[in-house]
Amino acid sequence: MDWLDNLRRPKPEQPSSRDFFYSHDRLANQYFAVIRLTWYLDGKICAVTESSIATYDKDVVAEFTSILDNALKLGADASVVCIEEAQALGIYEK
Repeated sequence: MDWLDNLRRPKPEQPSSRDFFYSHDRLANQYFAVIRLTWYLDGKICAVTESSIATYDKDVVAEFTSILDNALKLGADASVVCIEEAQALGIYEK
């Protein structure tokens, strides 16, 4: 009975589309970027975190891309304000 098996087995969750907002702007206090992440649990917001990356940090671009890459893969929404143009970081609009 196929239909009964379908009821018993939970269906895998479909990956949901997350939002990504990027703004190129000047920042105070020698910051390279400020990243705000919105985390979800069971489709509801469970936490909001904010990280800042200073321009004097070593490998600022690597730190920036690591934070964003991991967050987006784990299903967070991301909002970024950065002193660098998006295209210079490899970010292009779809």
